[in-house]
Amino acid sequence: MSPLTYRRRTIPILIGAAALAVLPGCHQATYEQKMDAWVDSGGKSMPTFLTSEEIKRLEERRYIRVLRATLVRDALYANPEGLRGSVKLTMKLDRQGDVRLCEAKSAEAGTPSRLVNLMADVCWSRAWGPLPENLQSPKDGGLEIIAPLIASGETPSMADHERLRQRDAVESRFFWDNVVAKQSLSAFGTARFDFTANAKGEVIRCDVELEKHSLRPEYFQPNPELRQTLTQQCLELNVAKMPDFQVKADGTAKRVVRVDYLPWKNHVGQH
Repeated sequence: MSPLTYRRRTIPILIGAAALAVLPGCHQATYEQKMDAWVDSGGKSMPTFLTSEEIKRLEERRYIRVLRATLVRDALYANPEGLRGSVKLTMKLDRQGDVRLCEAKSAEAGTPSRLVNLMADVCWSRAWGPLPENLQSPKDGGLEIIAPLIASGETPSMADHERLRQRDAVESRFFWDNVVAKQSLSAFGTARFDFTANAKGEVIRCDVELEKHSLRPEYFQPNPELRQTLTQQCLELNVAKMPDFQVKADGTAKRVVRVDYLPWKNHVGQH
């Protein structure tokens, strides 16, 4: 099979105290700002004065903005320690938005290898929607994204709901590393773990459900055998080393953790 030919886009990304500030915000009434408002609305407020070509450009713009904002959030949530440095991330998507390549390299002397590896893992952990027509390579429909990622090392001021999402992301990674990744899955879905652990971190109850992945629902297949295997491995898990593990007054810890699984996510942790 011949390699894909990709269009290329460069998207600078800042991760740190100002990271959440670069996400979509408020806009006024200029032509450009109206287009931004449509992008921010998720395509719900389609301007009637635009031509079909302008609409295609808007779809391209919205896709890149969503991709950028998602990478900002995912990278921020994955880096609670506040590792500092600069990473050049190369990501390749095919026409369907499937991830074909994630390559992270240090772009600044002194950048920790842990940060480089973390950014590669963030890249491999996502699914994306189909590429807009204007972003597709004329030959194969692919897209290459060059993303200079800059982690300032500053701990941003997060709202409570953002901190909860960061905790959820860290717990999801823990369950991926210790349970789901062992299955080398080639399917799409989300595993939901509802568990109770004792004060020692030993899991004493675990209910597992397999759900559709939000961006690939049509590819979901029920798998009772996988569900049973994940349940058994969950019951053998000790979550005492899971970040933010806390025991309540009754001596137990109860949590619900969701873990996405994707065919290319098996690359996570393979450095």
